Amino acid sequence: MTFKQRRKLIATRIFSPLIGAIIGCIWHTCKIRKIIGEEHLQALLDSGEAFIPCHWHQQQIFAVKYLLDTTKRWPSLNLGCLISPSADGDIASCLLINQNVHIIRGSATRGGAQTMRNIYTAIKEQKISPIVAPDGPTGPIYQCKLGVVMLAQLSHAPLLPVAYSGTRIWKLKSWDNFMLPMPFSSIVMGIGPALVVDKSLATKDFAQTCQQMTHRLNSISMRCEEHIRAIAR
Repeated sequence: MTFKQRRKLIATRIFSPLIGAIIGCIWHTCKIRKIIGEEHLQALLDSGEAFIPCHWHQQQIFAVKYLLDTTKRWPSLNLGCLISPSADGDIASCLLINQNVHIIRGSATRGGAQTMRNIYTAIKEQKISPIVAPDGPTGPIYQCKLGVVMLAQLSHAPLLPVAYSGTRIWKLKSWDNFMLPMPFSSIVMGIGPALVVDKSLATKDFAQTCQQMTHRLNSISMRCEEHIRAIAR
């Protein structure tokens, strides 16, 4: 093991429990006050087919939390989580390892034929619904990338927009302005209409579909913010 690998391993072992404790505190003290558009998720759950929940990278704390809670109400929901092969991804993987989530390391938005094959197989053979941040792992922020659209077309799995906002949010000075709710914040979740990528869609039209998904994620994010402003009044 090289010095760089050893340093990375030590950092992961130190920071994972600390970050896990912080997120655990946020999850247990914040309360979801409202869920917008849950009928869109319900329709996909009723179908029994796999789908691809999508959230902006900055919103992953409660997007993932909400979906994990959904598996308690719907045990048939077989969630997966696409985690980037980065130091941040190592920490996320450690946090989710005991959460009954199928962990897939790689990036659907940065190419990676093997990663795409792994996710495709998980969707088609195991009916796993992989949670994806379509602007991750390094941005640009709020821009859905082509890999997510390609995955949806190949797997025939609909893309489901998931977003949240909170009454008191720290935004970190990271590329994604990562949202960290303060303890005891009120949370509003939002689920947008699913986007089905037609199997006959030409590659040259993928960019337009990315724009559609970007619009749906931004729209449901804005609706969450509007409801939070009403709660905070």
